[in-house]
Amino acid sequence: MNLLQTQSMHLKAGIFCCLLLFVAPVFGQGVPPAPGCDQEPGQCVNTPDCTSCVPEINYWVVSSRCCMQKSKCCCPCCEFDVYHSNEAGQVSTQSMESLLQSLDPNAPICIMVHGSFVKWESVLLDSYNTYLWLRNAAPHLPLNVIFFTWPSDDTPTKILPVDVNILGKRAEYNGFYVSRLIAELPPHHPISLLGHSHGARVVASTMHLIGGGSIQGVSLQDCGLQICCNCRHFRVVFAAAAINHNWLNPGDRYGCGLNCTDCLVNLRNHKDRILRFYPVLAPISRRALAKTGFTWLDRRKLGDDVNRVHDIDVSQCVGGGHMFPNYYSHPQIAEAIVPAIYFSN
Repeated sequence: MNLLQTQSMHLKAGIFCCLLLFVAPVFGQGVPPAPGCDQEPGQCVNTPDCTSCVPEINYWVVSSRCCMQKSKCCCPCCEFDVYHSNEAGQVSTQSMESLLQSLDPNAPICIMVHGSFVKWESVLLDSYNTYLWLRNAAPHLPLNVIFFTWPSDDTPTKILPVDVNILGKRAEYNGFYVSRLIAELPPHHPISLLGHSHGARVVASTMHLIGGGSIQGVSLQDCGLQICCNCRHFRVVFAAAAINHNWLNPGDRYGCGLNCTDCLVNLRNHKDRILRFYPVLAPISRRALAKTGFTWLDRRKLGDDVNRVHDIDVSQCVGGGHMFPNYYSHPQIAEAIVPAIYFSN
């Protein structure tokens, strides 16, 4: 790579990070301290401020923000911080035992994972709005909802292109923690996983581990964990997925990710301004899955698993936006993913 190409890459990376900071929303509310399938969306309209269709506000927040965030070739183990919502969307500290006891035994469990540069206050506000978004799409269907949060707002080097890559690897590492969370949940519940941006990387890592793969040199088997594919069903939704479009192909980074996945819905947005700069963040990066969808070559390499993946184009709804409020402001997107989230077919 010559000097001109190197300078160009640095410039693009800098533009990427400036855009990311510019569009990242900063929310505030009274909150507890931060812990130490194949349907098309309809016409695009904004979500009204309406909670009348939602039977009750009842969701959980599980946090790994106080957990170890770097692999040392050992099995990550952590006691999660757990919170429960009230009708106003405020949360209070609870226990994992109380979470497990509260689960509707006849409902699937949806685990939502946010992306990078999301502060604790934003986690709580986005959780409330996302819950309403999902429940308004199918208020007649039961659903247990858990929002998983990880320390994505830390910028250890203060060099933003470097920090983006650090957070990507941290997202991958948190696949262990989501896997541990799933291992604690009753095995009869179907589980849907919704990942946004680097949260899609958390989910991809989780399903890769459950499918028998290893992350950063460690597998679930190494840690004495086993999650039976035949004992429960998994469905996955990616929004603004900040992962290489080829990473789910057999033999690639998350090549075991579809082994236990009934179906994966990828919300494709070729207009995403942030992900336009995704390939310049690392020399070996390809285009982001959210931008390209599963390419012809990807589908060929997936073989029989190609029937498990579905692209839904939301470009007209979301436009150039990348942050999750750009998604949960459109009820038609939630309606399109109801089969994947609620296991309604």
